[in-house]
Amino acid sequence: MLAAGLLLTGGMPLDAQPRPAPSKAEEEVKAQIDKASGLAEEGRADAAVEILQKVIAASPQSEHIPVAYLLLGKVLSGQKNYEEAGAYYRRLLEEYPGSDLAPQARLGLISTLLKTGQLNAALPLLFEAKGQTTDPAVKRIILQQLEEVYLANQDYVQMVETAVEARALAPEEERRSIEQRIAEIVRSRIGEKDLRHFVDKYPRTFPSDIALLRLIELYGSAGEDYKLARAARDFLTQFPLHEQAASVDALLAGQRKKLKSMAYRIGALLPLSGALSPYGTDVLNGIRIAFGEATEAIPQLAVGLVVKDTEGAAQVLASELDDLLNEYQPIAVIGPLLSREVKAVAAAADAYEVVFITPTATLADVQLLGQYLFNTAVNSRALVRDIAAYATGPLGWKRFCILAPRDQYGAEMTQAFAEEIHRLGGEIIAVDTYRPDDNDFGPPIKRIKEADLKRYGKMESPPTPPQKKGIKETKIYIPGFDAIFLPGEAQKVSLIAGQIRFYAAKVGLLGTNGMDTPELLHFDTRAVEEAIFADSFFVDSPDPAVRNFVEAAPSERASRTSRTRPGSLGL
Repeated sequence: MLAAGLLLTGGMPLDAQPRPAPSKAEEEVKAQIDKASGLAEEGRADAAVEILQKVIAASPQSEHIPVAYLLLGKVLSGQKNYEEAGAYYRRLLEEYPGSDLAPQARLGLISTLLKTGQLNAALPLLFEAKGQTTDPAVKRIILQQLEEVYLANQDYVQMVETAVEARALAPEEERRSIEQRIAEIVRSRIGEKDLRHFVDKYPRTFPSDIALLRLIELYGSAGEDYKLARAARDFLTQFPLHEQAASVDALLAGQRKKLKSMAYRIGALLPLSGALSPYGTDVLNGIRIAFGEATEAIPQLAVGLVVKDTEGAAQVLASELDDLLNEYQPIAVIGPLLSREVKAVAAAADAYEVVFITPTATLADVQLLGQYLFNTAVNSRALVRDIAAYATGPLGWKRFCILAPRDQYGAEMTQAFAEEIHRLGGEIIAVDTYRPDDNDFGPPIKRIKEADLKRYGKMESPPTPPQKKGIKETKIYIPGFDAIFLPGEAQKVSLIAGQIRFYAAKVGLLGTNGMDTPELLHFDTRAVEEAIFADSFFVDSPDPAVRNFVEAAPSERASRTSRTRPGSLGL
């Protein structure tokens, strides 16, 4: 429209042109619109609609048509004829997008869409209107409409965030009702994950206080004392003057008193939130099972479990360790899980003379760090040592490749396996890596294949049947190595195994205890047939399956292991 205007005026801006006096025709159009407006105010809507529709039909090029469209939309909306009203609002927006009346038409169209239940159609218009308006009063109306759409769509997180934005613009007398709406949704419609989201997004301000109080309530009902304690401490730190601060403080004090009333206390330092939470949760479940069995066997045993969530973060670990040791004086602590975390708690273990038992950290000679440190996890190098010995011994394999994740664990396992193979007289043909988030392993497998072809691998022609002579010759890759070592998690190994079969034919697959999970069979069961991995088990377990395995002759056990799908080499 701007370009057309420039052409018609010889290139001069429209608003620089002297405005001609309105013609009699334009004056008549305006008079008719004013008459219709007066009729509408008198309650004579039908007469107003009739006049406006005649004006639009008779003078479609009049400069007053946008006013007629807008007034028609308002009158028809007042008659609850929302579909037709929306059509006139839409015509104004489409035919006169640069009109000063466009914002009003957009709001009118939004209103008709909401009235007729077309919520999703209203959303883009609401976003557009919100971005363009600078009037706080208009923005509040738009935000309220957005809030209604989110509520109808049961998108409670967006609804709350929109209401919080509206609250910031509202006068003091309106804020209370907005806060009540938010609080009602937070207390009745929001789950733990989204409550934590609000706590993080609105620290030290509303509605973080409501979210924390709801979390405390949820954790108390579920018996998740460690989560309750964390939420309570967060609440008291962020809202020390809150009207609920005294009751939360009393709740936290009661929880501490209950735990400290136990004759003995055992601590647990575990990552129960964050990236390592699945591992921390597994360990905590095991601890609870053991506590349940102990309580059932010895009802009079007064032992309390004090759980601390380290979040997998060094700073949180230090804070929770200090609270655990000084506030609860445990006789022993289970955790932490990572080798670097065990090193971080070593000094405290010696200073407080408290036994720390890590169920998963694999660092060697843990007691060199302190006399109160113990680990129950098998050392990763021991796994690699035994899988290498089994591959080069009973299996007679000599040449190997390695494909490992590009992280600390992958680097450690690669180094350990290569060193062990060299020590046992074997040979590493090629080593490659992949990013932990990769799903396409074709490039590293191709590089391994190319490295092998330069040394021992071959491209050979298959035997051609006599009746098929003359067809185009194809060659088949014959690997020159016996097996590939895959020290990754089960899902990745399963994907890699299938792609190895595609790119590099069939070779032996070796791995560590990361493969010891049903997820290994998730993608391609046939691809991991006869795969061999090393893991540990409790040799004195009373479990019948374990007893049968332990009591079997070593030769039979080795034979069974090599045929397992996937194989498991017990240590």
